[in-house]
Amino acid sequence: MTARDVGNPLVSVIMPAYNTAAYIAESVDSVLDQDYPSVELIVVDDGSTDGTIEILREYGDRLTLLTQQNQGAAVARNAGIAKAQGDYIAFIDSDDVWLPGKLTAQVLYMEQHPEIGFVHTDFLSWKPGADGRFAPARTLADPPVPVTEAPGIVLEGSGWVYNQLLMESLPHTITVMMRRTLVDQVGEFDPELKRGQDYDYWIRASRLTEYRQLDRVTALYRLHGRGCITKYPDVNYEVEVVQRALDRWGLVGPNGEETPWSRVRERLGEACFTFGYHHYWEGDPRIARRAFLQALLRKPGRAKTWGYLGASTLKALLPGKGGAD
Repeated sequence: MTARDVGNPLVSVIMPAYNTAAYIAESVDSVLDQDYPSVELIVVDDGSTDGTIEILREYGDRLTLLTQQNQGAAVARNAGIAKAQGDYIAFIDSDDVWLPGKLTAQVLYMEQHPEIGFVHTDFLSWKPGADGRFAPARTLADPPVPVTEAPGIVLEGSGWVYNQLLMESLPHTITVMMRRTLVDQVGEFDPELKRGQDYDYWIRASRLTEYRQLDRVTALYRLHGRGCITKYPDVNYEVEVVQRALDRWGLVGPNGEETPWSRVRERLGEACFTFGYHHYWEGDPRIARRAFLQALLRKPGRAKTWGYLGASTLKALLPGKGGAD
């Protein structure tokens, strides 16, 4: 159901869900308990098999539930956006939590700054407590401050950020709010990107609008060791996303800022090394070897990379180590 309040723009909240029965009620409640009066929550279940749908159905018409076969978060978010009726689009994952006042703070800022199409905020990471409950990795000094006026901004995460995004994925998905008009311009999340589809989306959006990072913590990112982050992919999507941006737009941002190629080359080399490092220790040493080779093409003088290249080559030859059989 849409809780539309006359005089307040509608915010459509998109939540993809896959096998998060242990956490999704807390995530849903954190949206429905927001003090902002004009919200629709659209949950897209991506083929869950653990009881997630049953939990969601208990909410009745307090949310809109869409279901699909397992196709990934990008397809789920696209389905949610297609159903959304809001003036603003916000995103949350089904194991994370919003803090009170998130929507009010972001809508206030957007309404006061109609030239800005994209806002995001800071967040806190959560990790399991000793009793099995989840405690924040670091705590807020005080309870969240009620929102009576739009918060200030963090300069480092604001402005024309295309060049900054070439170096890092700046916004966290669960803190983002976008104007619907901007979402329509950017288009859909790319389902070919099994990871990094949000990073790709933020880069594409950064060509069209300035960003604003609001100086407020609005969300908790839950660290529980059960998500896709524990399964390292065979494709280095981080490098692929940046390379796509470079192929399409190059090193110059929409404001004329240019990033030196040497910085981008080093950034890609580091991403290749990190990808290889994870595969060396927990994945496929053959993939690791290729990644270390790619890292050396971009940063040939790094002795540590040469060492891991040799080690991964040997490991790939050993039976039972992910290499030769």
